[in-house]
Amino acid sequence: MTIHPNAMIPATQILTIKSKKVNQEYRISVALPYSYRSKLRKRYPVIYVLDANICFGMLTDMTRMMALCGGFPETIVVGIGYPVDESLDTAFQQWRILRSRDLTPVVDKQLEEQNAKEMKVERIRTGGARKFLQFIESELMPSIEAEFKASSSDRILAGHSFGGLFVLYTLFHQSKLFKGYVASSPSLWYCDQVTFEQERRFAKTNKALPVKLSLGVGELEENEESSMVSNVIQLAARLESRKYKGFSLTKHIADNCDHCASIARTFQAGLQAVLK
Repeated sequence: MTIHPNAMIPATQILTIKSKKVNQEYRISVALPYSYRSKLRKRYPVIYVLDANICFGMLTDMTRMMALCGGFPETIVVGIGYPVDESLDTAFQQWRILRSRDLTPVVDKQLEEQNAKEMKVERIRTGGARKFLQFIESELMPSIEAEFKASSSDRILAGHSFGGLFVLYTLFHQSKLFKGYVASSPSLWYCDQVTFEQERRFAKTNKALPVKLSLGVGELEENEESSMVSNVIQLAARLESRKYKGFSLTKHIADNCDHCASIARTFQAGLQAVLK
């Protein structure tokens, strides 16, 4: 018996990109669709998924299976992750530290101190979403579209939790960058619900929002400690009330799912909604 150190997902590639915008090395995972080698002129929709260290494999298998029956398009999946290779518990902590910096829209000192104490580290940084979005737009996307048969007009951004928070940050700051947005269990509580203020500022100067947005959350995320379901419903109602031209919104509440269990269900429903 031969034991290989890491399992591989078929038809995938790993790229390393050093971002000048963030001063961070990123591990980019790319999954190609079934017909990629045979359809030489075809350009494919691209799903950019955040938190690739834990989401890339799940989303790749999910989209490939859905495409088998023909009701879902073949896509390229691009996972944005970090080069952490330590034991799983150590890698998980490093990933948490880095995502807290990249996926949050403004600095939250109280959360920084709280999480640093919890994780027993000296410092946690927040508020790096602007630079992270610059990396995606000016460094990552040009590389992907130069190297692969990736559509520049049919891009999807998907993220869960802080990733969902970043999806909405992108929607209200660079809405034209993606055609579809999947925000799964977005952390709308972050920094006194700053996302609602971002949406308000966006609405003051925009009458059109020609994108598809899917908001998803787990039924069990509404409890004594969390109002995540209520927050998602509130944001959805506000967006619908704006009557943005060209805007499409779907909502999905995954029954019997808590924050962690909701990710697969809300990603699947969201991707079907924005790519149908």
